[in-house]
Amino acid sequence: RDDTADIGVGVAVDVDVGMEIDINGNVNSNSNSSSNRSSICSELSLAEGKVLQESLHLDDDIDEAFRDSYQEEGWYGFPVLPQTATELIPPSQKGLIWYATIIPDQFIDEDGKFIKGINPKDFYQGSIKPQRGTVPVFSRDFLHSLVQTPDGRYIFSGMLNGWPALKTLELIALERKRMLPLNQFNYLPHWRNHHSTGPPTCLDGEIYRATLKGPEWTAIGYSQDSPGFVSWFQSQNPTGPNLLFGTKMLQQLSFHDKCSMVHMISHRYAVSRAESPKDRLTYHSVVLLEWEHGQYTTVVEGAYLNGIGGYKCRTNWYADKNEEGNLLSQYFPQEMIAPWIKTAAEVRCYDIPQKNLKEFREYLHTYEGNEQRFVDPQISFSHKARLTYRSKAHIAQYLLNYIGRDCSYQDLKRNCQTLAADFCALLAGKKKVPPFHPIVKLEYRNRKHFFLYESNMYN
Repeated sequence: RDDTADIGVGVAVDVDVGMEIDINGNVNSNSNSSSNRSSICSELSLAEGKVLQESLHLDDDIDEAFRDSYQEEGWYGFPVLPQTATELIPPSQKGLIWYATIIPDQFIDEDGKFIKGINPKDFYQGSIKPQRGTVPVFSRDFLHSLVQTPDGRYIFSGMLNGWPALKTLELIALERKRMLPLNQFNYLPHWRNHHSTGPPTCLDGEIYRATLKGPEWTAIGYSQDSPGFVSWFQSQNPTGPNLLFGTKMLQQLSFHDKCSMVHMISHRYAVSRAESPKDRLTYHSVVLLEWEHGQYTTVVEGAYLNGIGGYKCRTNWYADKNEEGNLLSQYFPQEMIAPWIKTAAEVRCYDIPQKNLKEFREYLHTYEGNEQRFVDPQISFSHKARLTYRSKAHIAQYLLNYIGRDCSYQDLKRNCQTLAADFCALLAGKKKVPPFHPIVKLEYRNRKHFFLYESNMYN
């Protein structure tokens, strides 16, 4: 899905201390905190972010076999050797940032209820659910999965909350969650790398937010050997479906299939409740590509980074979206299964069986309505593709260049609609194609030149 950023405001508060557990499981008291300053976190889920969040909460059941595998897979407690950790994540200021929720081992109060600050939806019969957006983990599991490198850093080694992409992460900071009146909360600085003496610890009975950083290459791609936050699912491939991503997909995509037509399609998301004013203003835009061979079309969309891998591989563009083990999930790489990130973007390309715009319109109509997938679908732009080099491989290169120059996501300035507008202008040979919604048009700046140049040659 598309995304918007959370908003926070800050105030100063006092910090208090209590019992703590270190990475060896030892209990200590009277911990020295590195600071007594904090910031109130008042999270506002906006636009598509709210829709995605609500849709994820609709299905809180969990596959029991998957839950039981929690112990079998050995996600925690078996960190790699210090030298190996250093090789996997060398010292660097760059890398994708992740946040995990550290849950105390004793998370039930005297009345048999969850302690304040815990999201009950993260639990199933007393166990933490795997692959949750909040990335919850018990404190003992987390601390026992840390390894100290020779240069003094602490590296998490395992599989954080069962996310295959979160295996080796550098711990940057621990912040203690403190509940305030009116369901507000703040985070109190507790431990920070290179600033705190001693190993990271957790106070007994407290909830923490851990800030972690991936290796440097995670800032530009899903894997080290294939950079670029672009994927292409070839579901109509004659030799069988495959999902390609990053620069390596250029070796397998065709230079012979040429794009013939380009269309911009926009729609609102279907919601199971009455639409709010914000829902009625929120439109998602995609680009539909027709090909000269006329065998299928391709949907190109910009959206949350990891929005599909973090959403059980469900996409609106295939009929089997809600089926267990849908076709996309069977080919989805482990490197792309991670929580979605609201401030970063990716580009997804899906080959779909509809052969032209007419058949695609019929597909939209099949799933139209608030109880389906699409609300108010509209086609705001259609044109012949006039760009000279417009094969699959060429288009993939353009998209890699574009997202490589700037993979950020901003609610009004850089989102699905701005990508669709830039891409349509490039393929159709138009000076400027406006985004769909008037609100997005206000701050829109055409960036179609981003498609044309090697992103790694720019700072």
